[in-house]
Amino acid sequence: MGKAKRTKLKRAEEQARLDKVREQKKAERRDTMKIAVIAVSILLVIAILVASCCLIVLSIRSTGNYLRDRVSITSEHFEVNNAMVSYFFRDSFNAQRSYFEYYQSYYNLNTSMPLREQKYNDSMTWFDYFMNSTSSNIANMLILAEAAHAAGMEITDVEEGRIDMTIRAMQKHADEAGVSLEKYIHNNYGLGVKESDIRDALELYYLNQKFYYDTLSKIEVTDDEIKKQYEENENDYLKVSYKVYTFRKTTEGKTADEKAEELASAKSLKDFDITLRKILAEDKMSNDNIDSAVENSVVNNASYNESAEYSKWLFEDGRKENDVKTIKADSGNVSVYFVTEPAHLDESETKNVRHILYSFDDYETKEECKAAADAILEQFKKDGGGEEAFADLANRYSSDTGSAMNGGLYENVAEGQMVEEFEDWIFDEDRKAGDTDVIETSYGYHVMYYVGDGRPAWEATVFSELVSDKYSDLAEDYTADYKVNVDTKKLNNIPDIA
Repeated sequence: MGKAKRTKLKRAEEQARLDKVREQKKAERRDTMKIAVIAVSILLVIAILVASCCLIVLSIRSTGNYLRDRVSITSEHFEVNNAMVSYFFRDSFNAQRSYFEYYQSYYNLNTSMPLREQKYNDSMTWFDYFMNSTSSNIANMLILAEAAHAAGMEITDVEEGRIDMTIRAMQKHADEAGVSLEKYIHNNYGLGVKESDIRDALELYYLNQKFYYDTLSKIEVTDDEIKKQYEENENDYLKVSYKVYTFRKTTEGKTADEKAEELASAKSLKDFDITLRKILAEDKMSNDNIDSAVENSVVNNASYNESAEYSKWLFEDGRKENDVKTIKADSGNVSVYFVTEPAHLDESETKNVRHILYSFDDYETKEECKAAADAILEQFKKDGGGEEAFADLANRYSSDTGSAMNGGLYENVAEGQMVEEFEDWIFDEDRKAGDTDVIETSYGYHVMYYVGDGRPAWEATVFSELVSDKYSDLAEDYTADYKVNVDTKKLNNIPDIA
């Protein structure tokens, strides 16, 4: 074979080899692409399955059955499932949310983050904290519900009407937010919670409240019991009125000690104010700030504080009006105390009143709210009036959850406890028992019914404490008589907040 043929043959063999290599690489690429396609397909299928599972889980959760099927708190005649617990849990959290947001730096709680991701302390999360509080409240509800059951007490159309009011308020808020009632409930009380769950929860709550107020109304406190309680705990009820001003430790001008000594030379209340003004003017304080300092120096009806040196002095036997004492703190600041009224009983008057609140939140306009209040008062008068009839109307229609179940009653109201317009009406010197009216406050329109004078302030305090003590004794008996079981494992299945 010639050299040319051998060269040609060698080239042909090399070309064949290259062609074979290319074919192998093509085959490998085809196999790789097949594997990639298969892998992508598998991942796609998995993604579809995961998404489907998520949708299925979401769908299941939205029915609320997984909550309703878990009964976590029980007593002999009552059950509370997780849907009801979720309502109570979130309702309690929502009621406290603004407080914790205001003191966020102190409590180290971010209300916009999941509670389970935030530590309350070394042994529990904030979810645990709020859930423990909620389950404890529900357990107490069940105890009173059992006591109510034993007394033959049941939910009536009055309580059902109050539940309807709550649902209508939720519907109004849902409409304002542009969502359905179901969506509003899910957003505020947990996915899966239904209107029917809230109704069940509120039936338990109102049965509890009904029994609680009925029990309170039957507690009797005698004058002898009030006298005995006062005599055995006199310092708890005596009050002292005084003026006080604290001079800060200074490096220029008169020292705090010198200023305090000058102020302590005052022989009367008028002299005290004149001297204080003179000292503060010498310190180049503005007239407005001087006025404010003199005004803020007044302390009326202060209670005894056994841990404070100044309080021990103020409450000493024999303390007289215009007595003066200076007390120097470790910091170098010096305070001057001037007695304006020695230890005494607070005899200021209190008032008893019933009201029906028509809240602005429940109406589109103030005019509609006012019309509703006027209408109920007109109907009350048309039907003959009377305190008992008014109490029934308050129980049915008042938006004030703090008094509605008690017939709208506030007893022994002292000045400074209520909003200004409310107090102006009940403390009017011409007010007579049985007077009615409609007044406006920042909360809405109040249909008022004046019951009459309450106890003197000191006596009202003693009376309230004795009632509380007697109720606590009864509550202990109820707790011993009626057992409540709490399944904490099931409570942990309740969805987190945020």
